Parts: sequence; structure tokens; C-alpha cells
Amino acid sequence: MKRFNFSLQKVLDLREYEEEQAKLDLAAAIAEANRIQAELEHIAREMVAAGAVRITSDIPAMQANEAYKVRLKLRKGELLEEFAQAELVIEQKREVFAEKMRDRKVITKLREKALADYNAEVLKDEEQANDDLSNAKFARELSGV
Repeated sequence: MKRFNFSLQKVLDLREYEEEQAKLDLAAAIAEANRIQAELEHIAREMVAAGAVRITSDIPAMQANEAYKVRLKLRKGELLEEFAQAELVIEQKREVFAEKMRDRKVITKLREKALADYNAEVLKDEEQANDDLSNAKFARELSGV
């Protein structure tokens, strides 16, 4: 009996590879968004800490603290823009991943159908072989051998 051979196996392998790459790209985009989110949280904590500082007698220290708060606000704005951009990239990567997954599933379904057909053919051949053996045995018994 010949073994199962799926003619589109190389295409399936390629589709699986492309799906895995799309999944890795999506994970990288999510990781970048998480990094930006963590930096935003750090800046928020720094702004709270800088706002809690009360310097009343040292004018240069007060000016430095105010400049630091301004710089934190600017960085927060930059990060919010980066985060919005990262969210768009995540959505694009998610769409690509979904498309690659659909492409792979089409070929996988074809493989499953081909395997089911192959298994049915093998079963039919085995039943035929068993029938032939039974018929041969019956024929021998009738002939008295």
C-alpha cells in the first residue's frame, strides 16, 4: 500500500511559515506598544513625584523642577503619539495575521479532505483484500482441498 502523499504539502509548509512570521510580527508590535505604555506609566509617576516637591526658598531648584515637569509633559505627548502609531501597526499586523491564518486553513482543510479520502481508499482496499481471502478460503473448502 502506498503511503499518503499530499501534493500541496510544500504550499502548506509555506503557508504555516508565513502564518508563524505574521504571528511573530504581531507579537513584536504588541511588545512595542507595551514598552511605550510602560514608559507612559513611568512618566506619570515622575510627574506625580515632581508635583509633590515643594521648594519655597530655592528659586533655581524651583525653576529646575518646573523645567523638568515641562519636559515630562513634552515626552508624554511624544509617547502618546508613538502609542497611537503603535496601535495602528498592531491592527495592521493583526489583519495580516488573520489573512495568513485563513490562507493556511484553506490548505489544511484540503489536506484533511485528501487524508480522509486516502483513508477511505485504504479501508476499501483492505476490505477487498479480506473479501478475496474469504472467497479463496470458501472456494478451497468447496473444492475439498
